[in-house]
Amino acid sequence: MSDDIKILKDVSNKLIENQIPFMVTGSMAMNFYIEPRMTRDIDIVVYLQQEDITILEKIFSEVYYIDPDAIKLAIENNKMFNIIHNESIIKIDFILRKKTAYRRLEFERRVKVVIEDFETFMVSKEDLILSKLDWMKKSQSEMQKRDLINLLSSNFDKAYVNEYSKELGVYELLQELENG
Repeated sequence: MSDDIKILKDVSNKLIENQIPFMVTGSMAMNFYIEPRMTRDIDIVVYLQQEDITILEKIFSEVYYIDPDAIKLAIENNKMFNIIHNESIIKIDFILRKKTAYRRLEFERRVKVVIEDFETFMVSKEDLILSKLDWMKKSQSEMQKRDLINLLSSNFDKAYVNEYSKELGVYELLQELENG
């Protein structure tokens, strides 16, 4: 088991044991659905309340660098914070779940998956596509474009992606990528 998978297992187990809702996204989700590639960080969307700060500090402080003030600030501003695994220096970005109707739906649609010998929660493939479309629209990133081309060539719920791509303002970009 690679270091990043061991750390994902540890983080997932700790969050599940403490009933903190989360889902894996970003390059780890891409690795799960399509194309394994090197990554040195883990992206996790998480739903937190102020009272979760002490829980996070308790469950992670022994093996990870964690800053409770950064967590408090992230919760207050609905942003992100990170923890860093002390030994491997792998960074885990915790992205606070946004409060829009779509982001709530995306979070509700997360799926329980098995990676090697553990369970975790993963963004759905359709919502990963929509998030990558949104990122590509903002950044014009070639990496996002390559990821999207790979994702769009796989099986997914096209009706769902079409519907929400219109709502998110990325339908034209989706059409452009699908039509080459």
